[in-house]
Amino acid sequence: MPRTDAWFDQLYRQHHRQVYAYCLRRIGNTDADDAVAEVFAVAWRRRDDMPHGDKALPWLYGVARNVLRHQWRSNFRFRRLTSRVNGVGHTPPPGPEEVVVEADEYARVKEAVGELSWGDQEVLLLAAWEGLSHAEIAIALDCSTDAVDKRLQRAKQRLKNRFESLPRSHTRRPPANTAKGGVL
Repeated sequence: MPRTDAWFDQLYRQHHRQVYAYCLRRIGNTDADDAVAEVFAVAWRRRDDMPHGDKALPWLYGVARNVLRHQWRSNFRFRRLTSRVNGVGHTPPPGPEEVVVEADEYARVKEAVGELSWGDQEVLLLAAWEGLSHAEIAIALDCSTDAVDKRLQRAKQRLKNRFESLPRSHTRRPPANTAKGGVL
């Protein structure tokens, strides 16, 4: 199919929901719409470079990753400047990833993931949240499948080590609905 308006409309309808969810889980409601718009603007500008078929979504995730990194850097610089001007630190509003779930295991996993590097978090989340195969993650991260295998293995080990080092709390039971639709 030629890369026309009709092609773009189909691409958008087919992948908008996944790209939006990807962005939403990483940056929250405030900036997700802007990030998604930028991802699809890049897709339109680089339509001749986009892979076809099953490789389109991982490619879009790779673009989203770069857009989010740029937004994060911009937001970080803005917060740092605002902090200097006001003399007080600025905390961004909570996103959906901070929705309270009264489960000790969930809280520990979330804390452990939050203490990992951005790269470790990204490779784990592409595999766990987005459900991408190693080959698809390789496209999103613009690296080889072997590199993805190694990154995932190392990230999982670091997550396991961090998780096991966190204190346990036996005061709460997990809510009944965390098995379905819980965040993280």
